[in-house]
Amino acid sequence: MTSLAQAVEDIGDALDARDLDLAHDLFDRAAQGRQERMEALVQALAADVTIPIGAVIVDFGIDVWNNPHRTGFAWRCGDCPWTGSNYTTEHAARAAAEEHARGHRSVPRVGTFNEINA
Repeated sequence: MTSLAQAVEDIGDALDARDLDLAHDLFDRAAQGRQERMEALVQALAADVTIPIGAVIVDFGIDVWNNPHRTGFAWRCGDCPWTGSNYTTEHAARAAAEEHARGHRSVPRVGTFNEINA
């Protein structure tokens, strides 16, 4: 059985290479068809993504969550635990993220990983 840490690393590498078939296979093997294992894996994958403080990241769901089963676009706030997922367009995800950001006292920057890290 693959350790959770190794599964997260392997799935992340497959996603970075954009090999979604391999990422799905690795995820399914690591979850072993067990709900508690899948929940732990999903949490560990999400925790492996650094969302900068002062930013709301809007990007592909697979990148925001480090999860090959995510579809569409998503956003995650680096200043609080709020998130949004399953948007069909980047425009819709960005609009929701911008609305969320305006609710903070110090408005976080909203952008993709590339935009925020540029």
